[in-house]
Amino acid sequence: MAFKELDGLLQQVVASQRQQVERSRIVIVDDDPDMRRSLELLLRGTYLVVLASAAAEGVAAVDDDTCAVVLDIKMKGYDGFWACAEIRKRYPDVPIIFYSAWQDLKDPYQVINEHHPFGYLTKDGDTARLLDMLEAAVRMHRMTLYNKKLVDGLLKARRQEG
Repeated sequence: MAFKELDGLLQQVVASQRQQVERSRIVIVDDDPDMRRSLELLLRGTYLVVLASAAAEGVAAVDDDTCAVVLDIKMKGYDGFWACAEIRKRYPDVPIIFYSAWQDLKDPYQVINEHHPFGYLTKDGDTARLLDMLEAAVRMHRMTLYNKKLVDGLLKARRQEG
């Protein structure tokens, strides 16, 4: 593949990224209505916020446009660990941030080793940590998608060369 063709492919990928909605879609899953409302108020100026009040509802809310999920762990019915596993089955690249007041349900190291979240934060009132982690998660997700499109384009170009 010539450098000119590679440059054209890169420009196509960058142009398609620019066409994406400016505000990234974030799914918040928490059974506490006050927490959902607070997170929505905190995040709605930066992100397109989708709220879910239960694990199954949260799993259903995640789609191809979702850039990150903020997921409570202890909820009525299915818990956040179940939701994480279900989301990963369909969307393995979507970053999941556990955000829970119940850090004593499982050892945090066990949670990290078993579920591999992008992050694990406690609801301690420090929203700056959540904002920073969410920004990093969205950035990483966009780069993952960018890299996949780039690789797909390179493979397609290679197949066309024969």
